[in-house]
Amino acid sequence: MALKRTAQSPKGKAGRLAKFAKSAPPCPVDAKYAAAFDLLAELSSEMPPSCIDMLTSVLPHALETFKEHRHGLKESVLTSLGEVCNKEQAKRETRIAVGEAKISALELEKAGASEKLDAAKASEAALCAQKQAAEACVASAVGAVDAAAAGLAQAKQVAADAEANAEGLAKEKEEFDAKVQELFPPLKDGTWAKKDWRQRQKAIAQFMGLFAKTRAPESLKVSLPLALKDVPDARGAFARKTVEEGGKALKEHSAELEQAIDASKLKVAERLEDVSSAAALANEASESCDAAQEDYITKGNQWLEAEEALASINKLMVNFLEEGKRLVLEVEAAKTALQVLLSAIEKFKLLADTPVAELVVDNIATLTEASLIVEACVSEVSL
Repeated sequence: MALKRTAQSPKGKAGRLAKFAKSAPPCPVDAKYAAAFDLLAELSSEMPPSCIDMLTSVLPHALETFKEHRHGLKESVLTSLGEVCNKEQAKRETRIAVGEAKISALELEKAGASEKLDAAKASEAALCAQKQAAEACVASAVGAVDAAAAGLAQAKQVAADAEANAEGLAKEKEEFDAKVQELFPPLKDGTWAKKDWRQRQKAIAQFMGLFAKTRAPESLKVSLPLALKDVPDARGAFARKTVEEGGKALKEHSAELEQAIDASKLKVAERLEDVSSAAALANEASESCDAAQEDYITKGNQWLEAEEALASINKLMVNFLEEGKRLVLEVEAAKTALQVLLSAIEKFKLLADTPVAELVVDNIATLTEASLIVEACVSEVSL
């Protein structure tokens, strides 16, 4: 009589799994079924525990019959288990393919990043050289500023000295002219009274102190005080000529002082021009220094950005290396897992093709139930 299968909902199948796991007759674990149990252990992460328990109990019934003597139910259990193995094999092969694809994609990204790394290194080196050159320009500009400042200070000092000299000459002339005007006319005109001869002698001494500054010859400087002791009417021709020459010498000295003042004023003007030129040079040096510093800051910021970009790419390369190692380990683990599964399948096939014994009692009901539940397991694994 043919067995009629009724459709089961996923919930119903799960219930049948649990029910069978409780009701199926236990099968003693025998070393001769080690290949079957090893395969079930390899599939345990992909199948419900109840399904594994059921297959642990059922598989010996199917395997203890020679292949050519197995009826449809036993063959159905083994066929369903084979489908589970095929799907698990496909999953593991897919896992390997996906991992290898990730490695290939990572290698492409790594190659692109390597090109960027070379470019970043070249950019960082070039910008570093530019920064160093800009730094040297700043140092040179600062030196130029210092030199210009020193030149300006020196020019100002020279101008100040020239102004002081001009003021000194002007004051000297003013005092000389005033003193000459105070002393020489009374002495020349003889306005001193005879009784005031002491004051006259004192005035002559003061006057000769002024006269000593002139460029008059020594003979005149010696004879002039003698000529000034006499009143004009008592002076002889030589004395009168001596007084006249003394007056000319005084005027010449005053004129020389005026010329020296004019020359000193000209020097002051020249020195002030030098100060203006030095100030312009100092201002130019300062502007050049500011520009050099701005350029150095710009170059420095560009170098920092390039250095950060280089560090980022270096970090990315490290991440690529670590990720590559992780993916390689995953693929190697997946390949090992596949090889373990294939080995377990191969050993199970050998066991299925060469049964160890034949059961005396053939529990048709148990195998029928097992066939239905294994089909449910296959459906769950597919999900």
